[in-house]
Amino acid sequence: MKKPLKIAGIAVLAVVVVGLIVWAYMSQTGSNSGIMGNNKTNAPAGVPETMLEDQTPEAAQATQDLINDVVVDGGQEAQTIQTSETVPGAEGENGEMASTTIKEIKMVVVTPGTSGINVETGKVITPTGDAVANDVQAGSQEAPQSSFPVDVAELPKSTIKLAVTSNSFTPAEFTVNRGQAVNLAVTNANESTFSEVFRFDDSSLQGVVLGLAKGETRSITFNAPDKAGEYTFYSDMFDHRAQGAVGKMIVK
Repeated sequence: MKKPLKIAGIAVLAVVVVGLIVWAYMSQTGSNSGIMGNNKTNAPAGVPETMLEDQTPEAAQATQDLINDVVVDGGQEAQTIQTSETVPGAEGENGEMASTTIKEIKMVVVTPGTSGINVETGKVITPTGDAVANDVQAGSQEAPQSSFPVDVAELPKSTIKLAVTSNSFTPAEFTVNRGQAVNLAVTNANESTFSEVFRFDDSSLQGVVLGLAKGETRSITFNAPDKAGEYTFYSDMFDHRAQGAVGKMIVK
């Protein structure tokens, strides 16, 4: 009887060992699946996948927050624009080249007068649907557009707000994520009659400019640079920069 019992014991032990091996394998597989799943769940909720193609999750979330401030909290409906291109070889009426609509783009305008944000990609765009260029001449059609004078109280909560005088910016710095859509508002807080001109030092942002009369607030919407770093801004009016009207945008 001892020999059969010994064999049975070995068999039971083998089953236990196999069970432990299977359990360990399944645990490891589950752990790996969890890690993969967490990577997917790291994507911000409610953010279009197309936005995440060009923006980090943090930048995309900040962009979506700004859009939500306008659409959800502000009750503004997204606008639709149509883009078209000429079809080679096709002729329309009067012998002119025909054009065809290729797609529709939905966008939101944060402040009246500013460039819109493509709600799918998070890119700030021109009226024809192309991405604006921060490095072109300020005021040109390709550059981010300045808003009309606006009441600070009416700006969305995600707006970055600065006040400028002839010798200061308050606050003197702010931080954004690489590529995120930014709505920046600047108020001329001078008690005298000085006007102010907000601009950046870096030529890659030369199109981001705001001209401000005394007591006036204007905003501008643009995508932050893709390159992390510090970008100096200042008032380009008389010697106001030398007097202290200077600050920095930190891009992380």
